[in-house]
Amino acid sequence: MNVVIDSTLTAGLAALTAGVFWLLGWRLRRAQGWLAPMGVSLGFAVLYWRVQGRPDFPPLDATHWAFWHALFALPLGWLAGIGAPYRWVWVWGALLGVLWLFVLPFYPLLGGFWSYTAGMAYILSFALGTWLLMTLTAPLGDEPGIAVPFLIATLGGVSAGLLFYDGKIASAAQLAGTLGGMMGVGVVAALLRGFTLGRGAVALAMFLFMLLWTLAFGFADLAPGTLVLLYLLAFTPALRLLPLMQRQSPIVRFAVPFLIVVVIGGGAAWFAYSAYMAQGGGYSY
Repeated sequence: MNVVIDSTLTAGLAALTAGVFWLLGWRLRRAQGWLAPMGVSLGFAVLYWRVQGRPDFPPLDATHWAFWHALFALPLGWLAGIGAPYRWVWVWGALLGVLWLFVLPFYPLLGGFWSYTAGMAYILSFALGTWLLMTLTAPLGDEPGIAVPFLIATLGGVSAGLLFYDGKIASAAQLAGTLGGMMGVGVVAALLRGFTLGRGAVALAMFLFMLLWTLAFGFADLAPGTLVLLYLLAFTPALRLLPLMQRQSPIVRFAVPFLIVVVIGGGAAWFAYSAYMAQGGGYSY
């Protein structure tokens, strides 16, 4: 019961932190580009501190980077909200930013667990993949309604299951699940007229999801196929932006990405759970 209460308190504090900044951004529209990413960054920092405790710097454990990168990546969230005439600054700034951010946690693996060639290929792939994910999903932050925060929250739940049962890393699973729950607060906030998460909030959330997944791949047991699956599932909310989907009813625009995440992602999590139980359990922190 204490675990349940503690997890609920952690999720509540993270959601409250994010919600305060998002509501301020809703009221102060000109400042939303600054406030919305801060909600994700500081909300995640709060939940990390609650789950893992105070992180070291320089990090002594790979998961410590999740805390520091929630802060280091904040400027990328600010850039995502830049005006349309200067959006090229966001695109190129995000590319350079994520490349640098992915070098830091994975550099210790080079020349040891990974060869230099393979390691650099992984890091470059992680950075380019994250950049593409952030740039394609960021426009979702301009959409009002409950669909976008609900879809991101669902992605967080599925990724938590896969990180726990396939990657066998409980801390990353809890962080991913609580991050999804924190983004789900936007479902409640979306009841307010004109509320949107903001481009920076969506872009930063996707960055943090991708960071958790790649850390579980590099430093735990997350299978390459599962990493690819999670990455592809992360694009499903952006299906709403396709011209074909734009012509559909709101129900269809929500149902298609939701069913993809639940059926495919949930099915993969169920298979991972079955394999986990067959092996007798066991996970790392």
